[in-house]
Amino acid sequence: MSAVTADRPRYATPTRVDVTECRTGRLPERIRANRVDGSEVHLERRGGKTFLVTRPAE
Repeated sequence: MSAVTADRPRYATPTRVDVTECRTGRLPERIRANRVDGSEVHLERRGGKTFLVTRPAE
């Protein structure tokens, strides 16, 4: 028996990662780590916090 792991995460629903304390220079790295094939990635501000949001392609 073998296990296969994906090199990128796959999500069925939008995800939010808190990047409030993340340095600006590290944001591209965080985007690459959380990007899903064909997804839209953007920053969102809510209640004084900043989130990296990934929305899967329809």
